[in-house]
Amino acid sequence: MTVLNSLRRQLEKYREMVSLVASQREVFASMDVDAILALIERKRAILADVDALEAQLAPMKAQWAKVRTTFTPDDARAIEATLDETQQVLRELVRLEDEGRALLDKRREEKTAALDQMLSRSRARGAYGAR
Repeated sequence: MTVLNSLRRQLEKYREMVSLVASQREVFASMDVDAILALIERKRAILADVDALEAQLAPMKAQWAKVRTTFTPDDARAIEATLDETQQVLRELVRLEDEGRALLDKRREEKTAALDQMLSRSRARGAYGAR
């Protein structure tokens, strides 16, 4: 397997993750526990694939200066373009994950506030109703 092929497969896995993360907003909004667990499992599977590709690329990356000299000019340009695109996809992935985390934090705060309000009402009723 060539470096370029491995990098392209890795890019496709990151794109797959972006697509999955982009769809998580609806899942988080619904608070469907089964759907959230399925989403987490899918993310784990994609990350396992990325890790496997990264392990394949590790020896080449360790000797990148040497390996790089073996590329044809066309391959070098294609690799550079793939790496640039991967960086863009990763930036988008981080942005979407941050949005998802913020949405979950907001939902948690709303639920906590609603629960605190219910507990306060219950305590107030208990204090006056016990007499």
